[in-house]
Amino acid sequence: MRLSGAARAALGAGAVAVCTLGGTLALAEYMQRGLVSRPSSLAAVKSPQNSLVGQGQHLFLMNCAHCHGDDATGDEGPDLHGLRKTDARLSAIINNGIKGEMPRFNQKLSDSDVQALIAFLNSLE
Repeated sequence: MRLSGAARAALGAGAVAVCTLGGTLALAEYMQRGLVSRPSSLAAVKSPQNSLVGQGQHLFLMNCAHCHGDDATGDEGPDLHGLRKTDARLSAIINNGIKGEMPRFNQKLSDSDVQALIAFLNSLE
């Protein structure tokens, strides 16, 4: 069976469309899994040169971002921008957790780690 030029062009265009759609969907899934580096909106950090804030940001990404989002705007956990809690209260929450909502980190993080996390949280606007 021979296809006309128009039929071949239509089939070719359809094949390209299917491949493009498949590639787009695969890329979307890839990005949703976090396998592609996404720009973070953590630009709200007031002084990125501050090593304590930078250390806190690293600790946040390693320990907190899976619930509070990479940009701390919330996901399973709440948005952490503009917190109105004292450093002592933040320390207590991080160390002791919130029953049924947030795990305790007192066995995982040192006091200096907690202070770095608090510095980072306080830097968010």
